[in-house]
This record gives sequence, C-alpha cells and structure tokens, in this order.
Amino acid sequence: MARGFAVEPMSQDSPRDSLLLASLFLLAGTGLAALWSASSGYALSLGKAPSWFFMRQLRYFLPALVLFGACALVPLETLRSRMGLITLAGLGSLLLPFIPGLGENRNGATRWIDLGVTTFQPSELWKPIIVLYLAHILDRKRKEIEEGTGALIPPFLLVSAGCLIVFLQNDLSTAAIAALAATVIFWVSGAPLTFFAGIIAVAAPLGVLSILTSDFRLRRILAFLYPAYEPHGQSYQILGSLRAVASGGLAGKGLGLGTHKLGSIPEVQSDFIFAAWAEEMGFLGVLAFAALWAFFAWRCYRRALAEEDGFRSWLGFGLITLLLLEVLVNVAMVAGAIPATGIALPFFSAGGTSLLGTAAVAGLLVNLSRPAAARVGHNV
Repeated sequence: MARGFAVEPMSQDSPRDSLLLASLFLLAGTGLAALWSASSGYALSLGKAPSWFFMRQLRYFLPALVLFGACALVPLETLRSRMGLITLAGLGSLLLPFIPGLGENRNGATRWIDLGVTTFQPSELWKPIIVLYLAHILDRKRKEIEEGTGALIPPFLLVSAGCLIVFLQNDLSTAAIAALAATVIFWVSGAPLTFFAGIIAVAAPLGVLSILTSDFRLRRILAFLYPAYEPHGQSYQILGSLRAVASGGLAGKGLGLGTHKLGSIPEVQSDFIFAAWAEEMGFLGVLAFAALWAFFAWRCYRRALAEEDGFRSWLGFGLITLLLLEVLVNVAMVAGAIPATGIALPFFSAGGTSLLGTAAVAGLLVNLSRPAAARVGHNV
C-alpha cells in the first residue's frame, strides 16, 4: 500500500509474526547487556555500584512493558477515535518544560520536566504520536489529497508547530528526526512532489540559519569537520569514540573488557554506547548488531507493505522508519560520519523516556503484526 511498493497481501488467517517478536526481545536483551557492560566503569568512577545504571534502567522497564503491552493490545481503531485528544495532549506536553519550577535545564537545553522521583522528556513520546496522527489523518483525507495539496496544509502546520517547540527546547536533532519521520509518512501516502519542493524550499534555509545563529552548533560542525579544532572540548568525545571503535578489531576485547569506556568517552552509557559495543564485540559484533536490526526492520516493512489498509500500511512504514532513523543517526555519529547529536540508540542507550518512546513504537508494530482474524470484533 505504501507509495511505489507492492507485495502480496497477508492472508486473513496469517499467523502472529513470532519472528518479529523474537527479534524485538533479542534487541531489548542485547541492549541491556551492552548497557551493563558499557556503564559499569563510569558508575564506579561516580562512587556507585558497577550495576547502578543497569539497575536504574531496569526500573524503567516495568512502565515500559506496561506501555508496550497497551500499544500492542489496544485496538488501533480505539486510538483513532481519540486521535485528536492524543495529538493535542502530545503537543501540549511539549510546552511543559518551559513552565518555571517544572521544567529542568541541562547544558543549555530545556527538554525535561521534573517529576520529583525522575525526569521526563515529552519529545520522546511526541515522535510516535506524530507518526500515528499523520497515518490517521492522511488516510482520512485521501480523496481530498488526490484533488490538491490544500488538505495537506493543516497536518503540515501541526507537525511544524511540534518541531518548532522541540527546536526551541534547544533540541535540533530530535526536531529533525521527527520532521524526517513525518516527511516519510507524507511521501508514502502519495503527497505530490510540489509539496516536498515547498518543504525543501522552506526547511533548507531555516536549517542553515539555525546552525549559523548558534555558537554551540557551529562549534559542533567545526569539531566534525576538523576534529583537532577542540581535542579537549567538542571533539573529545568523538575522538574517544573513534579510538574505541578502531581498537575492537575483528572479534573485540570481550564483553565487559573494554578500556576506552573508562574515561575517554564521557557518558558512554548514553548516546555513545555503540562505541563501547564496537570495542568489546569487534567487527563481528557490529555485523551481528546490523543483521539483527536489518531482520527486525525487514519483518516490519514486509508487514507494512502487505497491508491493503492505508492507515495500517503508513503507520507501520513510518514507525519502523522512525526507529531506523534513530539507529542510523546514532551509529553514524559514533563513527564520526556526522556531527555529534543527542539521539539515543533505541534499546541500548540509558534513559527512561527514550525507553518509553521505543516501547510505544515497538508495541504499535506488534499490534500491526496481529493476524487479521484477531482484530475482528475489536476494530468496530
């Protein structure tokens, strides 16, 4: 059903995709093992137990599992019937970090709200919400879209408003990921090329302007183009990451035996966890990581492209593309192929809100993989 693609539709008694579920749980388990190994040395340097980051991540797994189960089991038509409320709630939550006393500022960014026992980053849940919203609204407006681009303007403005708020939180990378995922939904839904030409004409100069007007982003670009520019500043983390990746060799040093994670990669348990994985598991481990993600993505795209219903097809296509964008951006950053960003590695990086966002996406993908017969009586 996605634009330009066609595969044989799934039969009505098509079994639940157990291979998708198996690859999903294998990714989650591998991510936890990688987090335990990568974070133990840094936890010790903070005077905490080696398993501190690992145990903290485990505490987030219970709410993540609840959210995963809800997204996997709640009928999609139920979500569609409340799509306006869900979207407005998601958009409104993006404003919460700006409320004095509630929002929390870290390193010049205002992305979090303080819940007392923990913090929460609303933009992580905004990303799957915007994919769900666009798949819903573009399916409803399909006939209007075929008659012209006017029907695309309201959803485009809503997406733009969300991305603008995230950008004002000083989180350009998350805003860019959300915008790219939204663009994919517009594309597979059949939006005309003139629509994308207009987006590029507006987005390109705004993107350049956002970099040129920010000293922090300019320094990151300079550190990317010329790593020796600030070897003990902006370039320090990426240079440590590159050394860690290069030292892994063919088979790696062994899980838990990496050394670069101990000091040359600050906050290695977060955005740069893949560097620790590459050092300890080597080139073969990197290939295994890529193969696992490729298999999971193939199962998701296969299901999405086989759907005859536009909403389900576009939703599945957009959700797995969202996850892959995050994976590709994170790995490219660790490898020094793009400037440093704040995009976490799904299932691997430490962070409660990131885990919740990934759980929501994974749950919806599993929901979409349910056999058609299991949906009879629910989606009415």
